[in-house]
Amino acid sequence: MATAIDTLTINADTLSQHLATANSGLSALNTGLQTLASKSTQLTSGVSQLADGAGTLAAGTQALHTKGNSLTAGTTKLASGSSQLATGTQQLTTKNQHLTSGTAQVTAGLTTLAQQTPALKQGVTKLDTGANKLTSGLTTLATNGPRLTSGMQTILAGNQQATAGTRKLATGAESVTTGTAKVQTGNQKLATSLKKAGDRATVHPSQLTYRQFAKPTTTSHTERDDAPNNGTGMAPYMVSASLFVGALAFNMMFDMYTPRKYPRSGVAWWTGKASIMGAFVLGEAILIISLLELIDGLAPVHAWATFVMILCTGAAFMAIVYWLNLVLGRPGAFFAMILMVLQLGGSAGTYPIQLSNGFFNAIHPWLPMTYSVNGLRETLMIGNTALPEMGMLLGVTVAFSGLAVLFYARRHGRISAMDFTDKVPGTQTKS
Repeated sequence: MATAIDTLTINADTLSQHLATANSGLSALNTGLQTLASKSTQLTSGVSQLADGAGTLAAGTQALHTKGNSLTAGTTKLASGSSQLATGTQQLTTKNQHLTSGTAQVTAGLTTLAQQTPALKQGVTKLDTGANKLTSGLTTLATNGPRLTSGMQTILAGNQQATAGTRKLATGAESVTTGTAKVQTGNQKLATSLKKAGDRATVHPSQLTYRQFAKPTTTSHTERDDAPNNGTGMAPYMVSASLFVGALAFNMMFDMYTPRKYPRSGVAWWTGKASIMGAFVLGEAILIISLLELIDGLAPVHAWATFVMILCTGAAFMAIVYWLNLVLGRPGAFFAMILMVLQLGGSAGTYPIQLSNGFFNAIHPWLPMTYSVNGLRETLMIGNTALPEMGMLLGVTVAFSGLAVLFYARRHGRISAMDFTDKVPGTQTKS
C-alpha cells in the first residue's frame, strides 16, 4: 500500500510537469491560430481579387466563346470552384473563432489544474499518512489476533460450562424439591410416632434418675508428675548445678596431671586419676541423695534410678571440667565457669525453654545439663524412663575420657622413670 502511494505521488508530480508543458504548447497553438486567422483574412482578400479576375476572365471568356465550346465549359467549372472556395474560406473563418474559444477554455482549465496541483500533493501526502496508520492498525490487529481468538475460545468454553452448570443446577433444584417433599413426609411421620410414643410412655422418676440428669458424666484426672512442693520441682535443676560446682571445686583442689609414680602408659596414667574422680563422684552422689531424702524429705518416684542418674550426671560434668583443666590449665577453669553459666540459662531448669530468647533455644539441645535436668525430672516426679538421658550423659563421659587418655598418651613420651626418683612427691610440673 505504501509503495503504491509513493508511485501515485511520483506520477502526480510527472503529470504536473507534463501539464505545464501542455499549457506552453497550447499557448503556442493559440498564437499560431491567431496568425492563421490573420492569414485567412488575407486569403479572403485574395479570393475577392480572384473573383474580380474571374469576372474579367468571364468577359474574356465571352470573347473567346467563339473559339470553342470547351473553353466555355471550363470557364463555368472554374467559376463554380471559385464560389465553393469562397464559401469554404468563410466556413474556415467561422470555425477558427470556435477553435480560438475552445483553446482559451483549455488554457483556463490547464491553469486551474496547475493551481490545484499543490492541493492534490497535500491530499496525496495525507492519503500516505492515513495509509501508514491503516497499515500500523492492521499490523496490531494481526499481532493481537491470536489473543482475540484465544479470548473468544475461552468465552465459548465458559459459556459451555455455564450452560452445563445451569443444567446441573436445574437437576439439583428438582432433587431438592423432591427431597423437601420427602422431609415433610418424614417429619409428619416422626411427629405422629412421637405422639404415639409419648402417649404410651410412662416414667417413674427416682433419685438415681434425678442424679443422672443433674450429673450425666463424671470426670477423672491423672497427674502426669508428682511434685507436691516447689522444692521437689526445683530439685533436678539444683542437683545438676551442685554436681557441676562439685566438679569445679574438685579440679581446683586436686592436681589431676602429676602422677604419684611413673605410669607405664597413657591409659594407666588416666586410670590412676579416674579412680580418684570416680570415688569423688560416688561419694557426692551418695551424699546428695541421702541429704535430699533424709533431711529435705524428697520422695523420688524411682529412688534407685534417681541415684544412677546422679552418678551419670556427676561423671559427665567431672569429665568435662577435668579435661578443660587438664588441657588448658587455669584458663580451662575459666571456660568451665562460662559453660556453667550457659547451662544455668539454657537447660530450662527453672522455666520452660520456650520462654527464653533465641540464643538459649539454639544451644539448649547441646548442653549436658539439659539432659541431666530432664532425666532427674523423669526419675523424681514423672516416673517415665530416663534411659535416653543416661545414655547421652554416659556418651559425654566416654568422649571426654577418651580425649584425656589421648592427652596422657601424648605426654607419656616426655617423662621418664628418672623423674620419679625424688622422694618428695609433687615436685613434677606440666613442663
